[in-house]
Amino acid sequence: MSRRPVSSIVRAALLAAAAFAANAGAATLPSNLMLPDPVLAARGVAERWVFGIKLESLDLKGLEPCRQILVERGYAPVLSKTASSTMPELHFKIEGSKEYPLATEEADDTLAAVVRARCTGTLAWTVTSKPVPAASGAAR
Repeated sequence: MSRRPVSSIVRAALLAAAAFAANAGAATLPSNLMLPDPVLAARGVAERWVFGIKLESLDLKGLEPCRQILVERGYAPVLSKTASSTMPELHFKIEGSKEYPLATEEADDTLAAVVRARCTGTLAWTVTSKPVPAASGAAR
């Protein structure tokens, strides 16, 4: 069995725990999670980071200020109408994400702006690692 799937599972669990802690008021910021995996780096694999923000609410107008923040900052938000086991009522969801090559405070600033906007509903955010294999030697 390869070590990579286990490493990915452990890493995903750590990221989820950090996101949970952030929602509980801890000081974890997106840039704190954008740290390279030493095992991947040793194998020449670079990582890019995808920072995603999701807001869910029964009130579409209450989400508009946050949607506008995501648009202005290049997160290409998508609006949908949905229901889920955690929120079974028909409601609105806005999701946007942006990819970063390195840890950046821009992600922290975007999260802070969304929090300051005090949009109605539930806010969730994630940081996902996206391994990018290093370019192999020169072309022949």
